[in-house]
Amino acid sequence: MAELTPMKKQYQQIKQQYSDCLLFFRLGDFYEMFDEDAKLASRELDIALTTRDRTVEDPEQRTPMCGVPYHSAEAYIARLIAKGYKVAICEQTEDPALAKGLVQREVIRIITPGTVTESSMLEEARSNYLCAVSLNGQRGGVAFCDVSTGEFCCAAFENDAVSHIVNELGRFSPREALLSPGAKERTEIWDFVTKKLAAMPEEGAESFEYMPAAARVCEQFGFKDIDEASLGDQPGAVCAAGALLEYIQRTQKFDLSHIRRLDVFFGGRFMELDYVTRRNLELTESLRSGEKKGSLLWVLDRTRTPMGGRLLRAWVERPLLSAVAIRRRLNAVQELVNDNVTRSELRETLRGIGDMQRLVGRAVYG
Repeated sequence: MAELTPMKKQYQQIKQQYSDCLLFFRLGDFYEMFDEDAKLASRELDIALTTRDRTVEDPEQRTPMCGVPYHSAEAYIARLIAKGYKVAICEQTEDPALAKGLVQREVIRIITPGTVTESSMLEEARSNYLCAVSLNGQRGGVAFCDVSTGEFCCAAFENDAVSHIVNELGRFSPREALLSPGAKERTEIWDFVTKKLAAMPEEGAESFEYMPAAARVCEQFGFKDIDEASLGDQPGAVCAAGALLEYIQRTQKFDLSHIRRLDVFFGGRFMELDYVTRRNLELTESLRSGEKKGSLLWVLDRTRTPMGGRLLRAWVERPLLSAVAIRRRLNAVQELVNDNVTRSELRETLRGIGDMQRLVGRAVYG
């Protein structure tokens, strides 16, 4: 077998660290893939499989490779993410013209179904959730984050946690789920994540440890201690939230300052609906086609911005239980119903507003 070149050694060292990802390795104006990654990408993206070892007579000894132009890589990455793969982006971290010898490279980001931020890979009026599930006996907790907007929420359950967790998963429909060892062992949770939601499961036992998780939550959201976060008696929520923050930091490798508000869901705030009931009520998608058309949301949605569309979907999926909160919302609606001129002017103004939440997120990512 031919001796490895310095560049190929560098590739293999980086690939070993990200063995569960397709490694997009920057070479000039292309992202290249080698070996098994190249074979898989060639098949999934329908691009030519080539080799750099044309001087090697034995075809079995040649290194398979394929590549995509870096300026159009987003479209290819979107197709891989849609098929359930993770992509590690490995960039040149120094100017090739100034490099002495091999150009330094490192992975700057891992793109997964739950951490997508590119607008071309997202639905405008639908949040893209990543979640973490913590389970310890009958007690547990969940945390959800839309990395593209910075939305972050969590909840804990002291009794019959599995059924509550499954209901929350059905409510948020995450595309990726980080599971604690206890959660992974429960077939109700595993099957719901992988079969009902077709979400990508992830594991991370160490990140669910309570003390490190609590420290991460306090640091991220600026709390002095976990009691100030209103989570002192909710260890399941703390473990889930901390694990989720660790996973986002590890994969995205950028400042998470846009994730700055923690929303804790307490019992009695929203009506809890099981998955079957939610589907039969056709709240956000029709039972027959699985599409928005024909659902309650389709009837109600006359929003003018992506932010409004996502908020209305959240309201439909999480019905309020507090009579005070319901009246406050109805009063706000009534105010605009009674003022045709203001309502029309507001609707017209909103047409020109972009998706500020996701634009802020992308600005933070650089």
